[in-house]
Amino acid sequence: MITLNLISPVQKEANRFQKNYSLLRRISIIFLSVLLIVVAFLFIAQVLLENKLDSITQETLALKQNIEKEEPIDLEKSVKNFNNLLININQIQSEYTNWTSELKNISSLVPPGVTLSSFVLQKNTSEFKFTGKAATRDALLNFKDSLENSDFFTEIQSPISNLLTKVNINFELSGKLVTVMTGLENQ
Repeated sequence: MITLNLISPVQKEANRFQKNYSLLRRISIIFLSVLLIVVAFLFIAQVLLENKLDSITQETLALKQNIEKEEPIDLEKSVKNFNNLLININQIQSEYTNWTSELKNISSLVPPGVTLSSFVLQKNTSEFKFTGKAATRDALLNFKDSLENSDFFTEIQSPISNLLTKVNINFELSGKLVTVMTGLENQ
């Protein structure tokens, strides 16, 4: 059977350009969507922490006003309440992690052609899991290599199913956190 290609070279190049442009646009939309979700999550966390801090500040001011009124109060009880407030503040601050710098470090490890859809980190076990999509098997292998060569991750595990497809690979990588990341030092 003889196949004839009647499309001109200019049209072939235009078709190839259109496909590449469409792929780049989809990847950009997915990346921006993930980024917006992360930003929304961080904004909600910040608002919740600010509300908690405001309520603790109001309780502290109320306690201070009671002391200033010179009403007969139990000094020991006031000190215990104040110490409890300080413990609560310290606990809130110790549980908070600023993920912005960590996400920047992680995103620097992601090569072109790889889009992450989720990143889960278990703080107590230091285990992590990435899921996403790789345009090619080589892009996925480059991502795995960059994780293995980074200072943050070790024991990278990749199911064999990640390597069975050559293009448009939905992948899952897991492993352990090697060193303490900047925002997790006090955890």
